[in-house]
Amino acid sequence: MDSVGRYVKSVEWIRDALLGMDDMLHPVMGIRDWDDAVCVDFRGRLVASVDGPYTKRLVLKSALIHASTDVVVKGARPLFALDTLIGRRPDLEEMVESLKIQAEGMGIPLIGGNTLFEEVEARCSLAVVGELLKKEPIRDSTAKKGDVICLLGEPIWGERNERIEKAGRLFDTWFAALGKVKINSAKDVTKGGLVSVIYEMEKKSGRKFNLNEKLPCPMSRNLDNFMLTLPGKDYDRLERIAKKKNCEVQPIGDVE
Repeated sequence: MDSVGRYVKSVEWIRDALLGMDDMLHPVMGIRDWDDAVCVDFRGRLVASVDGPYTKRLVLKSALIHASTDVVVKGARPLFALDTLIGRRPDLEEMVESLKIQAEGMGIPLIGGNTLFEEVEARCSLAVVGELLKKEPIRDSTAKKGDVICLLGEPIWGERNERIEKAGRLFDTWFAALGKVKINSAKDVTKGGLVSVIYEMEKKSGRKFNLNEKLPCPMSRNLDNFMLTLPGKDYDRLERIAKKKNCEVQPIGDVE
């Protein structure tokens, strides 16, 4: 099965099954949008997302970063995270220690969750809740004709401390740009890589994404940075902000 089939089409039935939930809560962004996070009115607008279950290997490197990108890319600053852990005690002790380091490094407190000790492969799921910094969340369905398509931030690969440092630069640049740059659409490049991200954004926006012949990264690998579309003049502004923050930004195509 290809990336689109595995990561996108294979779960579309869940959207159909849960669609009526929007009528119970009337969220700003919910099941109907089928985006990477949800947004609700609750003493201000909150953005929340849950991800996992992650393997121990990923938890020891950057699971909290992976979970938080879905919230940050919608224009929200993470307030806190919750975890669900299952596995053998020694494995969970290592995972909790790593999550603590990530939480402190990213400034995202891990304030609760649930733990189950079982003789099974260690796994962890994470929920992240953030406060929306804009009037509306940045959706993955609203690319405009003529937009520049770009990647913000370098791929979040490497060992744990390196990943925390790269994510810190990406988030810092993103938050600095939110009030100064018009971003029409955005999505974090995770499951299925650019192949899945482009498929979803094209399908939802009804636009064609034209990519450059040579791209700076593999098409199907998780990058954990952000792909966004924005007007050309706003790309120039973003480039200046990114340069000041020592964060990579690269144009990779345009929207037709």
